Formats: sequence, C-alpha cells, structure tokens
Amino acid sequence: MKKKTKLLRKWTKNVPKEILKEMISEKLYASYERPSFKDMLAEQLFVISKRSTCLFNRVAAIIFKNDQILSIGYNGPSKGDVHCYEVGCSRIVNGHLKKGAGLCRGSHAELNAICNAAKNGISINGASMMVSVRPCKICAKQIVNQGIKEVYYILEYDIDKDVKKYLRRLGVKVIHYKSKNIKKWMTK
Repeated sequence: MKKKTKLLRKWTKNVPKEILKEMISEKLYASYERPSFKDMLAEQLFVISKRSTCLFNRVAAIIFKNDQILSIGYNGPSKGDVHCYEVGCSRIVNGHLKKGAGLCRGSHAELNAICNAAKNGISINGASMMVSVRPCKICAKQIVNQGIKEVYYILEYDIDKDVKKYLRRLGVKVIHYKSKNIKKWMTK
C-alpha cells in the first residue's frame, strides 16, 4: 500500500530547509486551511467555557458583529458568590439532584455575555451570538429582547426543544454550526 504524502506548497522549493524548519510547519502544506472567523469563535468557546465553575455544564457564549467580538460569557454564579466546585452544587438537596427547582446559583453563559456587554456600554443590537450549547427558553427571550439577529450553536440542549422554532418565529436566525475542525477540538 502506498503511503500518502503531504504536498508542500510550491513556493517552499525556493526556500532553504533551515529557514523552513523555523516556520510553522502545518502552513507549509497545500492541505492547510486557515480557520474561518466562525471556526475561530467555536474554538474560543471551548477555551472560555473552562472558566465555568458549574459541576455539570461548561457553556460559553460570544456576541459578535462584523467579525468583531463584542462580549463573552460563561455559566457560573454571580460575582462574589461562592463557586460550585468549592462548596458543592446547591441543587443537591438531601442527597438528591433537584432539577428545575430554581436552586442553581449560576447564571447562563448567554445572559452573562448580554450583561457584560451592557455593563461595558456595548450595543449588541443586530449582532450575532455563538454558543457552545443551544440556548434555553429564558436565554432565548433575552436574545430576542436585545436584538440579536443570529444564534449559532454547536451542541444540542435536550431541554426546551421548541426554542429554535420560538427564535425563528421572532425573526432570529438559528444555525447549528458544524465544521470539520470542531470534532478535532472536542476530542482534545
């Protein structure tokens, strides 16, 4: 069986090997593709979500417009409140996980990104948002209220399944963002 070799870009044949060794090797091959702006945002979501202090979910949101990041957010408790990983999840009561009981001390990534923009005097009207997990209904309401026109999401959310229909009905484009690069980042 023949081994498939990567083809170097044509211009590299005129560059001495010692100089090529100093360059970023993956960019020297014809197969290299520069990530799109949205690919870059998707990768940043995974990094930003690491700031989350939740014991169950790592979620991040980025608000952007005209290829410019306006605001970011991740899920976690209010500023100054205790972190879940330090004291435990407030939804665990008498050894049972209480879902949907309003006990969570955290705020969603989408709401934090919206609030961070407001706190810094940044208009997000007409902007787009990319989130690591599809928004819930509460976040979707604020996305509409703030004039966000597009929502890109990477992973499905198994609750509030009608959110896509709700957002679309109110004029927000909803796009399940897929890229060959996302699978690479998720497995790292």
